[in-house]
Amino acid sequence: MVLTDLLHEQYEADGQLVLFRCTECGLTSLSLGSLHGHIERHRGYTRFKIQVPFTRTAMADMDELMDRTEVLRVEETSAIDLEDVEAL
Repeated sequence: MVLTDLLHEQYEADGQLVLFRCTECGLTSLSLGSLHGHIERHRGYTRFKIQVPFTRTAMADMDELMDRTEVLRVEETSAIDLEDVEAL
């Protein structure tokens, strides 16, 4: 596996593309890891904006991350022009 594989991961379910969506704000990503990095920002911090290890707000609580992740199967697609694509 090369670095680009990690940055451009894709998942499938029954041969169809899967997307991951943040239940807090609706941000959608092909990358589960990238989305979980995003979700970490929604989780609690101390008053100094620091996540303290081994607390309920410690990073990488997989159960909490998955509770805040919606998994979507792409069932329908339509072609668009490249000019219609906007960067996030």
